[in-house]
Amino acid sequence: MPTPVTLPDGLPTIITTAITNLETVQRTRYGISGANEPLDFISVQANILIRSLLLIKDIHSLQTMRVGEQIYQIMDLASRLGASMLVIAADSSRRTTTPLEGPEITPDNYVYGHLQAMKGQLQEAKDTLFELVRSVLVGVSGNPKDGFWVIEEDLVGVNERVEGVMGDQLRLFARLRGRIGKGGEDLVIELDDADIEHLGLPRVLGDLVEQWRTTVGVETGITRESEQ
Repeated sequence: MPTPVTLPDGLPTIITTAITNLETVQRTRYGISGANEPLDFISVQANILIRSLLLIKDIHSLQTMRVGEQIYQIMDLASRLGASMLVIAADSSRRTTTPLEGPEITPDNYVYGHLQAMKGQLQEAKDTLFELVRSVLVGVSGNPKDGFWVIEEDLVGVNERVEGVMGDQLRLFARLRGRIGKGGEDLVIELDDADIEHLGLPRVLGDLVEQWRTTVGVETGITRESEQ
């Protein structure tokens, strides 16, 4: 029996395992007769999640602590969904050879309700991941003493890829959209007090900044390394 993947194994391993689990969900869908509405939806959401996970794996700045924790939850959920669907597929195959039981899963079957519940769980997991990714402060550098700024090239490049896969913009890009391309030769956008407050960046020095780095900072992608 394979050793379960845990958070200390690292995000690349977790992403790879999550994708494998989602691919199992996709393959198993075609072994189940009936229940087309929830099954088709589950398959589509699994495909979107696979594309999103590959994107996150490729862009290091999106790999924040909270994004990683959500991917772990998706890995676990996809494992449970895949196992359930394998059982349903085996039962569906047996039903095709037992005409009195009926070959397809219909809305009045309890299995249909189970699939609907799995559909909702996968949708919620995907929506949560998307919101966390959209909240990552891509391209932000600086500190409370010298101020904060955004590297336009980093923000624009990542936002373009996120929007292409997830269909929505990074929140930081949406806020700064009107100032992109106006930062001069350095292509840097200086964040003002309103930006700093809106984004939840620290405005004090000393120990409170270190406390911020270990909480909000790791959630949004701002760490000591990114400030340098």
